[in-house]
Amino acid sequence: MAKRKEAHRAKLLQIAIRLFGKQGYHATTVPRIVRESGSSTGAFYFYFRNKDDIFACALQAIGEQIAGLLNKAMARAGGDTISQMRVAVETFVLYLAEYPDEARILIVESSGLGAKLANVRRSIIASHCRSVEQALTNIAGSLPRLDPKVVASCWVGAVHESVHQWLRSPTEKRISAEALAKEISSFNLRGIGAQRGSHGNTAGDVLHGQSNGEP
Repeated sequence: MAKRKEAHRAKLLQIAIRLFGKQGYHATTVPRIVRESGSSTGAFYFYFRNKDDIFACALQAIGEQIAGLLNKAMARAGGDTISQMRVAVETFVLYLAEYPDEARILIVESSGLGAKLANVRRSIIASHCRSVEQALTNIAGSLPRLDPKVVASCWVGAVHESVHQWLRSPTEKRISAEALAKEISSFNLRGIGAQRGSHGNTAGDVLHGQSNGEP
């Protein structure tokens, strides 16, 4: 019984994510979610209070899925913080590119709604910012002087805005998702002085007047 209820709720949530992603928050209605899921109005309200509630649950589910993917990707990258940061950005971007409905919900549709939904969105973004801030703090000694909190916000903002613009552009004019991921990760790493150049130097090395050929 518990598994059946869980599956029923998951189906409603899956349909809601597709509709919110393709039609937008305002154009999506509870009756439409119910109809396309093959469920009933009573069943919907057994699991969710209203449209805001299922949208919040969808947003939370997306945030949790991304967090899980990032944790696994960074674990595979090993102990090098810069490599972990690069892998995290590229994994995040590739996920959003592969799942445009989830991307639109996270980046576009969750903005400018009520306080509850704004708090859910803010919590997800804050979590990403904290992860970047911690990584920057860990490697602060090898980078140009910077404010980890400010730079973390810029880092996450660059990812979100770049993906937003990519999703809005005509499909035939887009660069590949893989190229987008590498462009964003390279841009962000250059921004903190950690991008390796053709001679193996980092931007931080250049800024500090160092190179591999110097003593």
